[in-house]
Amino acid sequence: MSNRYINITVHDNVKLKTNIEDRVNYPQDRCNMGHIEKEKPKDYDDFLTARPEPIIFLSEEQEAVAKEYSDIIKAMIGKNLTVKEVHALYFNPSKETYDKTIKTVYRHLEALENAGLIMECGHRKPHDSRLTEKLFCRTANIFVLGEDRQKEKWWEKEKGERIIKRLSVLLPELLEVELKDPAGFKKLMGQFFEQLDGIRMELWRKAPENEGISGIFREADLWEINYLSDLVANIGVLLRNAKLCDEFKTILSK
Repeated sequence: MSNRYINITVHDNVKLKTNIEDRVNYPQDRCNMGHIEKEKPKDYDDFLTARPEPIIFLSEEQEAVAKEYSDIIKAMIGKNLTVKEVHALYFNPSKETYDKTIKTVYRHLEALENAGLIMECGHRKPHDSRLTEKLFCRTANIFVLGEDRQKEKWWEKEKGERIIKRLSVLLPELLEVELKDPAGFKKLMGQFFEQLDGIRMELWRKAPENEGISGIFREADLWEINYLSDLVANIGVLLRNAKLCDEFKTILSK
């Protein structure tokens, strides 16, 4: 629920200021009527010379560029794309034409490259041609807003309050306990979410310089990175804050 990172899928806002609730590459995305679709054989080979960093913290200028060209940033989540594939994003089926020219796409890619958000990462060679096409990818799997722009407490906003209210119903129903202090529960959830965000950010700050973390984040897809980050943060809150856990047990008890 954190809105501190932007894997831009607009993450619905990648939200630029959301966690882009873009959890991509779910296994079910490749299913059709209960059957796994077989991937078609590729008629090309990709030769890669670079790969994304695990995480990059964005400046305000980079954030603005990412928001302006969020459709391209989103399309490159976990993918290396050619210029033609980026151009295909702007095909309008109803008009049977493209909303943007290939020259405009080149300008967009140049702006993103100059901002340090994408990079040339290799080339693609079709099996039936000697010609090659440049490949582009994101410079990082996850783009994170600068910490000075992450002060907003989403759990105090309308959506956050709605989630806490629903939790106050779901938890007693599941655990067969009584919620004795709704106001106290709301306060505890605020503390929990704040600590959750803090541990998640701590993990991401260590990623660029920690070989163990960066190695996992390079190999994992975006869905795995998000899920692993959430699990680490949740377990971290439990291990570091025994008092908070005890307070939850007091408020939620039989």
